[in-house]
Amino acid sequence: MYMKHFESTLTTITSQVYSAKTAQEAKTIILDYLETTNVKDKKKMIWDVSQLNNLTRIWNYFTNSLLRFEGLSVNSYSEKD
Repeated sequence: MYMKHFESTLTTITSQVYSAKTAQEAKTIILDYLETTNVKDKKKMIWDVSQLNNLTRIWNYFTNSLLRFEGLSVNSYSEKD
């Protein structure tokens, strides 16, 4: 039986985000993309990204968003774990 592999829509901008030289450049890439797509929690993601002003934090947030799609993000674990 063939299992379909689902991929986060954010993967389409991964190389652009990680190639960004400044926080503003990374934010623009992510925010422009989010405005044109139907990502789960879109409004929250737009707000969260707009609050970040450090390139490393933006990369961390983006990475966690990709992992969240796979159920592996830091936020996916309960406080009991």
